[in-house]
Amino acid sequence: MSGDKDSPKKPSDWRPDNPLGKALRDRYKEVLNEPVPEKLKKLIEEMKKKEERGED
Repeated sequence: MSGDKDSPKKPSDWRPDNPLGKALRDRYKEVLNEPVPEKLKKLIEEMKKKEERGED
């Protein structure tokens, strides 16, 4: 609900002419550039291999 007291506040740099995706990328660009941890890379590779073999 708009104006609800529990609604999150808009960031101070938010503008109606600034698309949400761009605003989020700008705000979290440092995180987007962080390397993916090796443990997560291995997990993703294992999941891909299982998917290729047709395992659940």
